[in-house]
Amino acid sequence: MGADVKSRVIDFHSHLVPPHLAAARPRYMSDVEMLYQDQREAGVDVTVLSTPMFLPKGDAPAIEAVKGFNHYASELARKSEGRIVPLAFAYPWGGKEYIREAERAIKEGGCKGVLVNTNGQGEYLDSEKVYPLYELATELDFPIFVHPPYAGVKGGDMQQFKLHEMIGRPCDTTLTLARVICTGVLERYPTLKIVGAHVGGAILMLPGRMDFCYEWRTEPYFGAWEPDILSHPPSYYVNKLYVDTMGFHAPAVMLAVNTLGADRVLLGSDHPPVNTSLRKSVDTTMMLPISAADKRKIMGENAARLLKLD
Repeated sequence: MGADVKSRVIDFHSHLVPPHLAAARPRYMSDVEMLYQDQREAGVDVTVLSTPMFLPKGDAPAIEAVKGFNHYASELARKSEGRIVPLAFAYPWGGKEYIREAERAIKEGGCKGVLVNTNGQGEYLDSEKVYPLYELATELDFPIFVHPPYAGVKGGDMQQFKLHEMIGRPCDTTLTLARVICTGVLERYPTLKIVGAHVGGAILMLPGRMDFCYEWRTEPYFGAWEPDILSHPPSYYVNKLYVDTMGFHAPAVMLAVNTLGADRVLLGSDHPPVNTSLRKSVDTTMMLPISAADKRKIMGENAARLLKLD
């Protein structure tokens, strides 16, 4: 790890699946002992476990499947002696039953936050169907980890060169975060703690462009800007976001630090399912030209604060 980082190291981005689903996925996605070994080799103390549900048609997952994963994550954490912290899976487009399950997982299951897909049932996270989740997150003060499903609402045929994975999914994160900002979700719920996976997609490249369009919002040539409800330019709300470091690209992480500040950047590996050395994700942050204090924040202090870990 390096002598300049002493705090607990927390990986905010990891996905395991219950053993009964292992046949449809690589073995390491359900191998907890392998994860523990990877933690030891990389110097990671805690893995934050979540799993998005990949539904090609965007249909709501069965509530039993949601409950099953949340129970699995809670039990895994309980047995892990502090090495795993669970996030519940939430599907707010599904209605009240899904919101109640998220609340149960937080209050009774020991989950420290929720993971939500960037889209569901043809809608993004600005949908009013998601508002009850925002109200719950505000009331109970837990973070919402925003992660893309298999494809965007209009993903199209992007299988060649794995374009859906390389480009499509980060762009879906970018779009949903931009909609959350421009439709006033963060204005309505100013204390929301939203964490964007994969360095937030491309959202951190775009605050200037978003502000430019906002300044010219009454100019018809640039298209409609409605409803016009923001009290501040879009960049103000971009700066309220959190992002993880997952992407294996140090300049992107530096962009996050320079845009949001080190207080809003979290170590993230996507390991598993990304079967790349966990150490590589750790080293991406450790090699950044930033202070030891800022490294400690990114490597674990920010996550511990968000998740209210002792």
